[in-house]
Amino acid sequence: MRRAIKITIVLALLAVPSAALAANTSQPQAINCQTLKFKPQRITLSCGDGNTWLGKLKWSSWSKTQAVANGNFTANNCSPSCVAGHTHSVGIQVTLSKPKTCPNQVNPAFKQAVIAYKGKRPNGAPLKVNFRCPAGLPGAY
Repeated sequence: MRRAIKITIVLALLAVPSAALAANTSQPQAINCQTLKFKPQRITLSCGDGNTWLGKLKWSSWSKTQAVANGNFTANNCSPSCVAGHTHSVGIQVTLSKPKTCPNQVNPAFKQAVIAYKGKRPNGAPLKVNFRCPAGLPGAY
């Protein structure tokens, strides 16, 4: 009888996807428009049109209080229109901080990004971005 219980428990644990086990790590996630992601390669800043983002992100640290990555700030110049515009990139270092748990989520999410530009900062490019919880989640703010 004991052996049957042990086998049942082992089989039950094997049936749980590793992603489900990894999701409950209490590690903060990055807010990327309507999703929360761990160490994303890209974070879209203008979720409405997708014309501004942090990309090619390589994370040098990720803790419960902050995460640091190097990558690029890329923006579409929307000239003469956003459809016909060109994208321009500049190197950046981004620091995510201020973790807070979004409603109905297990893991906290970083609510702020501070961006340091390695070249000339493009006109209108942000130094700081405050993220909102994904709108699809009840009680998002």
